[in-house]
Amino acid sequence: MEKIVITYAWAIWCWKTTITNFISTKIWLPTFNNDAIRSEVATDFSRLDETEAQKRIKERLDDIVQKGISFIYDASVDRKRKSLLKEILIKNNYKYFIISIDLNKETLLKSYRSTSNFEALKKIDKVYEDHQNFLKECSSDINLHINEDNYKERLDIVYKAVSQRMKEIENC
Repeated sequence: MEKIVITYAWAIWCWKTTITNFISTKIWLPTFNNDAIRSEVATDFSRLDETEAQKRIKERLDDIVQKGISFIYDASVDRKRKSLLKEILIKNNYKYFIISIDLNKETLLKSYRSTSNFEALKKIDKVYEDHQNFLKECSSDINLHINEDNYKERLDIVYKAVSQRMKEIENC
């Protein structure tokens, strides 16, 4: 059976984990979450040691890939992780399914303000620019787009699209 990783393209704190948790319980795929590892490292060291976090992320991702497990990678590939995913996953014959969350900056600003997410507000210009660049460079890699028009239905849309892709892979 072919292996697949489901992952995302878009901003920090844009509710990828909400989609991940929903999909994981519907199709019973394990999840891999960089933020959970960062939290673990911060707890272990009483501060975030990014070098240690990246080390653990790489080790654990390598372990999953070596086992040949399909999974949901609760992270965004449009920033520095793009090369990591391509280097590790493609090299190990994984298929991938990228969900791009293409909300405009105004929508994100409104959401971040409503949730008092001040950290995200500080980084929005850079993250937005990174995503736009990713869309230009890698649009052919994206399997599904979520935007303002379909955002409220995102869970059902993603579930249907991922389920269809999983069936296609099973039938190969």
